[in-house]
Amino acid sequence: MSEDVFTREHFHRFLRKRWKENGISLAKGKRVGISIDELVKHSANRNAKLKLPFVDLWVAVLDECISWTISLATVVYGDRAADKGLSDFEKALTLIIAKVIADSTSIRHLILLGFDTSARAVLRSVSEYMEVLVAIIHKPEFSTDFLASDTPDAAQRFWEQHLRGGKIRRKVEAAWADFFKEEGDEAAKWFANWGRGSHPVLSGTAHPSYAGGLFAAIPLNGKYEDENWLGFWGSKADTSVETVFIYVQFMFPILLLSRGFPFEGSEPYIHRPYDEKNELHRHVKVGGDILASVILSLGSQENTQYLFPDLDVSIYGGDRDS
Repeated sequence: MSEDVFTREHFHRFLRKRWKENGISLAKGKRVGISIDELVKHSANRNAKLKLPFVDLWVAVLDECISWTISLATVVYGDRAADKGLSDFEKALTLIIAKVIADSTSIRHLILLGFDTSARAVLRSVSEYMEVLVAIIHKPEFSTDFLASDTPDAAQRFWEQHLRGGKIRRKVEAAWADFFKEEGDEAAKWFANWGRGSHPVLSGTAHPSYAGGLFAAIPLNGKYEDENWLGFWGSKADTSVETVFIYVQFMFPILLLSRGFPFEGSEPYIHRPYDEKNELHRHVKVGGDILASVILSLGSQENTQYLFPDLDVSIYGGDRDS
């Protein structure tokens, strides 16, 4: 490292110097105000000790989704012909899937570190990427418009033309309609609407709101510990169960509507010859079906009591206006 680099030690030395100029002398290693480094370490240790079996279960479900997406990315990008460049479709797929993996992993970290409201803000963004992925797999020519969103202005235009005002939702609905063309409109409408109601929930915490601030400070839990600890320092909470459940509702169309992808159904845009001896190939094809069936089971009414905790709202003290 260059000796000219301004290091952490230089920064703290500079702060002590400025405090001394203002009449306050600080010993080496001392500071004014709380140490965020110490706070973060304590928060992580505290969260690691919390026993939240429902959260552990749903993080395991999230892990399966992330693992499957990584396998898909590897097959799409890693199994391409070495002597050929990526097509627009392959480029779009690779970039969108990479974004989904990155944001999904961030959601996992945030949940385990106790920042569920922040996890939902990330989920609000990645849910749109997941819907774009469904739309592009359904209509590969849509990838050309996506690749054109390579500058801030172009990205804004892409959002206005293809995502804003429910436009991306209509593309997803069209994919469901094609999938259920023999069964009729009712099945297509039911699946297309599953998860739609979560957008207001996500927007309510992602955008400035009383609810967003409240749940960041005091996250919903099944039981509250007798401890003076605020959520904005990081408090793992049972409300993360609902966060992952919203996530899997956006994952489900990817799994079901792209069934067989990329091994069949998307020629000539992409084709990866299926090799049943290849573990990642089996994970994408067979594992995708298994994961889709699991998600559908998780959403069934009869399983609710086994999968979702009863949340304790008594800590909020009733009507805030009373």
